[in-house]
Amino acid sequence: MDLLDAIGTKETIVCIGPGGVGKTTSAAAAGLLLAKNGRKVCVLTIDPARRLASALGLDQVGNEPVLASEEMPNYWVAMLDPKQTFDAMIARYSSSKAQEQEIVDNPVYRNLVTRLSGTQEYMAFERLWELRESQRFDTIVVDTPPAQAAIDFLHAPSRLAGFLDNRVFKFMLKPPPIYLRPIAMATRGLVKQIANVVGADVVNDTMNFFQAFSGMEDGFRQRALMTSELLASETTSYLLVSSPAPDALASGSRMVELLKGIGHEVDSVLINRMTPTYVLDPRDVNAPPQARDDLERLVRMRAREQAVIDEWGSGLSLQGWYLLEDLASDVSNLTVLNEVAEMMQRCALVPFREAE
Repeated sequence: MDLLDAIGTKETIVCIGPGGVGKTTSAAAAGLLLAKNGRKVCVLTIDPARRLASALGLDQVGNEPVLASEEMPNYWVAMLDPKQTFDAMIARYSSSKAQEQEIVDNPVYRNLVTRLSGTQEYMAFERLWELRESQRFDTIVVDTPPAQAAIDFLHAPSRLAGFLDNRVFKFMLKPPPIYLRPIAMATRGLVKQIANVVGADVVNDTMNFFQAFSGMEDGFRQRALMTSELLASETTSYLLVSSPAPDALASGSRMVELLKGIGHEVDSVLINRMTPTYVLDPRDVNAPPQARDDLERLVRMRAREQAVIDEWGSGLSLQGWYLLEDLASDVSNLTVLNEVAEMMQRCALVPFREAE
């Protein structure tokens, strides 16, 4: 099986992996590979670093998909803008323009968008769902942030649904029933104490935000549950990208285990930046000694990388891995990215061998 066979019919491909292994380039190249084979593709990066735009040589990539090149009508790219996505979500679930305006003008909402831990991940799965729901693309390739942040993205739908079902959250949204009003009265003293510490304006803004949000929670919860189903679907594939470096592989192993813990399996492993294959030719007796020494060193390096990968892979329930050899130049435009896509086109499954 080659890599195109493994991912060629998937509707969503989630690329995960540690930082510094070329994950964004691999995600972009995988999308280009699919586009060159007839699928309409959007590569969505949720990594706040602007590596995708750099890899494609584009000045700017934003929340709305843009063509990577006029010569590639099937190949689109987008970069998550959490605030724009959150604003659109508020507009969708507000019962009126007045409710929408009250929320987006609230200081608590502005802090949620820019400072709340997890907002990037929450809005990432929302943007993924929006693109999926639009039916504009056959495949969406998701370039996740490195390591743990990618797992946070996959956790986000269930966490948000759980938060929205939390009794304290529901209590904040709606007035308490009659039999609980004595408790509500008792909490007023606590609210006053909090106001003395953080300021009355903060408390008032928070209460106003929750009141304005009332009635919208069902839409948020439903979207979170639907996205959880999408991420668990058979049409979604998880591609682990690593390099042959031991620390990167160790991080990859942890991600495999974390994925299993939330009910997902890595479908394919792509080892990037492998030392190219070199062959020692004993007939080349006229080669300078330094050149032969360098060649022998590269041959040994490739053999060590192979041994490390085989030992690492022996603990994974996968048939094998796909490899991409290291390029001589950085990927900084569509022409070089096309070279990577062509290399991917030739990627065949390499079985894990028993380490000697």
